[in-house]
Amino acid sequence: MRRRYLITDDTGTDYGTLTYQPDSKAWQLEINPARTWDDTPLSLAIYIRQGRYSLDARQSLAWVRDRLLPPNRQNINQILRELKIPEYDEAALIEKTGGVSANDYLYLVEQP
Repeated sequence: MRRRYLITDDTGTDYGTLTYQPDSKAWQLEINPARTWDDTPLSLAIYIRQGRYSLDARQSLAWVRDRLLPPNRQNINQILRELKIPEYDEAALIEKTGGVSANDYLYLVEQP
């Protein structure tokens, strides 16, 4: 079943949506077209600056991976055990962490 996340911050601003298709393990990032490069965190503003509000699966996966612990991080297996994730999986990490990153103030909220 497809998962859809709102990309937001503590003010409730809608920066866009991130969709995950489990069957194909494909991500799709859609930036809210009302956003401008100067009112959006850098992780998304770089795309807006290029006039790109819809990222392909490869670019979307890269954006997701930038938000997560890298698979080769020291003690990653211990972290996965603590999160009760059997193996490194971007979708499971997003679900457990809300996509919170030290690089910006965005997080993901799963939508019905």
